[in-house]
Amino acid sequence: MKTPHTYDTGQGTGSMERGTAQRLAARQRWAVQAWTALAVLAAVWSLAWAIGWITDTADSLSFAVAGLPLLAAALWARRSAVRNAPPRHL
Repeated sequence: MKTPHTYDTGQGTGSMERGTAQRLAARQRWAVQAWTALAVLAAVWSLAWAIGWITDTADSLSFAVAGLPLLAAALWARRSAVRNAPPRHL
């Protein structure tokens, strides 16, 4: 029975110590994913309450309108996180 070979390219994932490019890139990816999730959540919030307003649910218009600034803020923060991310070719 043969043992499987492990192929080592010598590069690996790199060091995740403080100040390294890999750690900075991981932190930026996390920030982009977090702001994207918040933007999706705010969009669903606004859409759900807008549908509630159409079906005459009480106070749904105010909740839908309150969700729009949250959506705008999350989209702005996501755009900033993407723009301030380091170059992808590390």
